[in-house]
Amino acid sequence: MHKLIILILFLSSAGLADEKRLSIAVDTPQYVQRSEHKSLNYNSRVRFLVIHYTSSNWQRSLELLTLPEYEVSAHYLIPESFDETYHEQDLAVYQLVDENDRAWHAGKSQWEDRENINDQSIGIELVNDSACYYQDDNETLDFTDDYMCSFRDYDPKQIQLLIALSKQILDRHLEITPTRVIGHADIQPGVKSDPGPKFPWYTLHQHGIGAWYDHETVNKYWLKFTEETMPSIAQVQCGLKSYGYGVELTGEYDEQTYDFIRAFQLHFQPWQTDGRTDSKTVATLWALLEKYFPNILDAEGRLQCL
Repeated sequence: MHKLIILILFLSSAGLADEKRLSIAVDTPQYVQRSEHKSLNYNSRVRFLVIHYTSSNWQRSLELLTLPEYEVSAHYLIPESFDETYHEQDLAVYQLVDENDRAWHAGKSQWEDRENINDQSIGIELVNDSACYYQDDNETLDFTDDYMCSFRDYDPKQIQLLIALSKQILDRHLEITPTRVIGHADIQPGVKSDPGPKFPWYTLHQHGIGAWYDHETVNKYWLKFTEETMPSIAQVQCGLKSYGYGVELTGEYDEQTYDFIRAFQLHFQPWQTDGRTDSKTVATLWALLEKYFPNILDAEGRLQCL
């Protein structure tokens, strides 16, 4: 037994000696970091720019987006003129979350093949008291009539600030292509309606922000769909999905299809938000597909479905 203990102690000391031979004495000096060599093999975390309205005045919006008990935030908040709770002389852009950090503004959402849009987006909240109310559990109302909305005009000065901010964001994040400048309703249809039909998407497009269609192309498809056969519901669903919407391809005009069509109309046909797949709405969708995803349509304008 005594010899065994001696042997164990010997082997242990030998092991320590081996470890000492393997170790290197290292001090911890300050290091020099250099950055003259830059890799081109990277891209931005940010792919999407999402526009919201707050449904509240300035003071309440600021509370909702900054206090921890509400668990919601956005990267930027822009006030509007004539808000009695906003006491500064001039409007300004307020950054609430760094662009490199994840703000909690998108909820359970999808655009293109991406879910959890919070991880990949910048959210801008506009102070605007528009609001929608829902009665999802009221069995006397169908899905086309279980909500009520009140939309307010946007402040032109607020929109000017939004345009200036958005252009800077697009310069910083080249992954945000025109079809990736979207509204909250686009990524959460049926739950959200913001920024609503009074938001000036076309004005933003005129300043190089976001997508819009060409009227001549819409007219081309409108004539085609009124003189020939309209695309089926399955094809319309496929067209919406090809553009970016997270619609399921059921082939039926169901509640989710209504919600996605209405979200599309809120963005691109604000004068008609009835959720119907009529020839004008589908022609507008096809015009956008031809402009931004030309490989999806064949020479006759037929959709190459997913």
